[in-house]
Amino acid sequence: MSNDIMEAAIHLAFERTLSLGQNYLNITFFGGEPLLCMDLIHKGVEFAKALVRERGNFRLRFAVNTNATLLDDSIIEYLKRENFRVYVSLDGPEEHHDICRKMVNGGGSFKLVEPHIPALRELDTIVFSVVTRENMRSLSSAVRWIYAQGFKSMTTAVDFDGKWTGDEFDVLAREYTEIAKFWIELKRSKVPFYLGTIQDKLKFRLTGMRHRTTSCQVTEGVIACATNGNLFPCTRFITSKSDAPYIMGNVFDEPAKIFDGAVARDVRDFFNRDKDDCEGCAIRFRCHAHECACTSFYSTGSIHGVSAEVCTHERMLAAICDSAVCE
Repeated sequence: MSNDIMEAAIHLAFERTLSLGQNYLNITFFGGEPLLCMDLIHKGVEFAKALVRERGNFRLRFAVNTNATLLDDSIIEYLKRENFRVYVSLDGPEEHHDICRKMVNGGGSFKLVEPHIPALRELDTIVFSVVTRENMRSLSSAVRWIYAQGFKSMTTAVDFDGKWTGDEFDVLAREYTEIAKFWIELKRSKVPFYLGTIQDKLKFRLTGMRHRTTSCQVTEGVIACATNGNLFPCTRFITSKSDAPYIMGNVFDEPAKIFDGAVARDVRDFFNRDKDDCEGCAIRFRCHAHECACTSFYSTGSIHGVSAEVCTHERMLAAICDSAVCE
């Protein structure tokens, strides 16, 4: 991303925060691997801080998504000094992590991450673990390992590739059941550990809140900028292809074109009505197939679509979470 596009993106986010009367602005640097461009991160942070000093009356926060392979002492100190939240891609111990986290030469990346685990747990770090058909069989032990490293917050996300079988979902169900039991044990012992995989499913059930309005917030609470300046409803829509779906506009467009255009209207339609395929479903308000625009998009090609694969997963996970609480 060029410096001009980065500044335009931050300025747009700043003006949007003011126009909505919000009291909080978070700027997340992501990629690819954003630590490849630390000079640009430094410039972006200083540019945003200057804007807020001059005109803002809200809290400014920064975050970064990283695989942690490029961390060093100077970067860690900078992230700590600027109070960054760190979203780290860490699937588990070496034998689990390296199943999917490969280097260009085919080797695993764990040994590059491992030395920085002590520093990461002292930062405001959320561990993000991807679940695939290749690594799912050791998922529950990987979650226990992440907890044992001293991390206080993590979540998992399934790679829905359209190829999951019933037998594979049975294996995943057994792993989820073990994870749910572990989470319950920690809660009963009053041990502070956020495990979004289980906790969020129960939170939405017990509070009556919706994933769509408290976590998703595409377009209204979130906007994502590609390296060419094109804008999308969220980071998972991002691509630099000129003909990509769900391009809201460009950072150099007028705000009205971006936030009142066809894509923004389509996203608002997503927020304002339930999907026909999900009518009457008891778990729809805590289901990623119904509530998450990003998951719907990458699994069906449309924010209004419903993937049978995701639907099956969500029904399974919700039942496991509910059963764990009732036992």
